[in-house]
Amino acid sequence: MTDWRVTGRTSVATIAALGLVAVLMGTLATSALALTRVSVRPGTGGPKTHFVIRFRAPERTGRIGAIRRTDRLYATGPKASGCISTVRLTLPPVRRGDTVRVVLRPRTTAKWCAGRFRARIVRTESLICSGTCAGPRLPVARTIARFSFRVRGPATSPSPAPSPGGGPTFAGIKSATLCEAGAPKVAPPTRSYTVSWDAATDPSTPSNKIVYDIYYSSTSGGENFSSPLATTGPGDTAYSGSLPGSGSAYFVVRARDAAGREDSNRVEKMAVNTC
Repeated sequence: MTDWRVTGRTSVATIAALGLVAVLMGTLATSALALTRVSVRPGTGGPKTHFVIRFRAPERTGRIGAIRRTDRLYATGPKASGCISTVRLTLPPVRRGDTVRVVLRPRTTAKWCAGRFRARIVRTESLICSGTCAGPRLPVARTIARFSFRVRGPATSPSPAPSPGGGPTFAGIKSATLCEAGAPKVAPPTRSYTVSWDAATDPSTPSNKIVYDIYYSSTSGGENFSSPLATTGPGDTAYSGSLPGSGSAYFVVRARDAAGREDSNRVEKMAVNTC
């Protein structure tokens, strides 16, 4: 608990300032549970996605008489090297009821780290002093909104890692594209896909003898690694095929040597529709 102390003569300005502090703290305390509703579009994206945050301002911000009210946005995600894991933004002043729109963009030199980002908007109120303040400044802060968004996949290209048991060393899938054609009202649409990767290496099998198993799922992380969608010929670094149904398509590719040992990478790519 803050210990407010006044020594010497207590001026009228000091008493007024302390009264204003008490009013502000009381107001903030009574509204501490009234969180503002926030929308995030998209809720899930990739390492370069622009996340659009929208909410309706519950109160006016900026300078209001002798008070300055400021909203700040903080977001924190998984920490990793070479990617963005934290965001700190000061939001511009708005009027009560205004729709606030904030776009969270990764930098051109860095991408989002993969995983869930947890965010909040914090409101700070402080007294504005001209010259020497007779009483204490605040600041008083509270969280007015909480939200989250998720980033799929690795934010940086993974380094190839040896597979347990001496199997292939493989960095995983590099790209995935999808093209849907046909008239759904007449016949089921035809979806073709293409996936590609860099060649794996193996201590006992030459790269031109390594084959690749392709795993597919309509949801992120849902691949069944006991049943590949397709298997390539030896030495291939790309594969094209067709898919049933419609909707999103996620792929994982694993390398398998001549002895049947397969790497265990989980690098996943969502197919980009090119049609």
